[in-house]
Amino acid sequence: MRRSPSRPGFTLIELLVVIAIIAVLIGLLLPAVQKVREAAARMSCQNNLKQLGLALQNFHDATGRFPIANTPTFNSAFTQVLPYLEQENIGRRYDTALTPTDPTDPDGDGHSNLTLGSAELKTYRCPSMIPPAVPAAFPGWSGYAVSIGNQPNPFFEPGAGGNPPYDNGPIVRGGRTAGVALTPGVRMVAVTDGTSNTILAGEMGFQLKDYLFTTGPYAGQVRGGNTQWVWGYASYSFGSTGVMFNTVAGTAADRVARLGAFRGDHPSGANFLFTDGSVRFIGNGRVSLPVYQALGSRDGNEVIPGDI
Repeated sequence: MRRSPSRPGFTLIELLVVIAIIAVLIGLLLPAVQKVREAAARMSCQNNLKQLGLALQNFHDATGRFPIANTPTFNSAFTQVLPYLEQENIGRRYDTALTPTDPTDPDGDGHSNLTLGSAELKTYRCPSMIPPAVPAAFPGWSGYAVSIGNQPNPFFEPGAGGNPPYDNGPIVRGGRTAGVALTPGVRMVAVTDGTSNTILAGEMGFQLKDYLFTTGPYAGQVRGGNTQWVWGYASYSFGSTGVMFNTVAGTAADRVARLGAFRGDHPSGANFLFTDGSVRFIGNGRVSLPVYQALGSRDGNEVIPGDI
């Protein structure tokens, strides 16, 4: 009786070696793939800010001033530039004379400020941005904020809590403070520190894991931040350079200040739009706090290093 010849095959040890080699190759390849994806996301984020910069410049060309950070009806600078942001379908319907939650539909087309303000606008969201833990609480959540200057706390009025006596950024708040009328909007010529040395907007999101909902149906859950493109409030659509960007640690006592600080979800820094329309990625620890604060003011006459 003839035996059939044995077939060659892998031994268990050989199979384990092959699996180990494949695992090592995947381990080497995965970080490279992640870096490529993050680089693409960072570029897309920069493109969003460039589009926002063009919209703000076009608004200035049309009105002679930059938009204000908060209108009397609590609308943001982002709502005011919609017609200049290739969002005419929303911009021509959204009425900044009404509040963001106004449900009226004057022309009967089925749209109101309330519905339009919940729109997911790609230009207002960084691709690397981690969504809020409770998206339902933030219709129209976004990832950018304009800069009102270098206030330690943008929730405080000008001159209060160590803040400068006026909003010293290229975007300012509307209204009146202590009986003194604030500027209705900053003219480009007022940016005497140089438009290439003054931050106009930056990234802001939901990274503050110690900031929780304290009331309502989401009480106890992580809130993380407030950013929504429609609302003209500190930490919702405007912030400042008073606190170093990407500062996510600290005590509960300084949480309010951190809420108004810029921060991004990129692993090593954040993108910033400057008043000349340029966009720069600033790495974590790349600039000192005094330099960063100087970048927030439009007229502080500070000396800025040329290698930022």
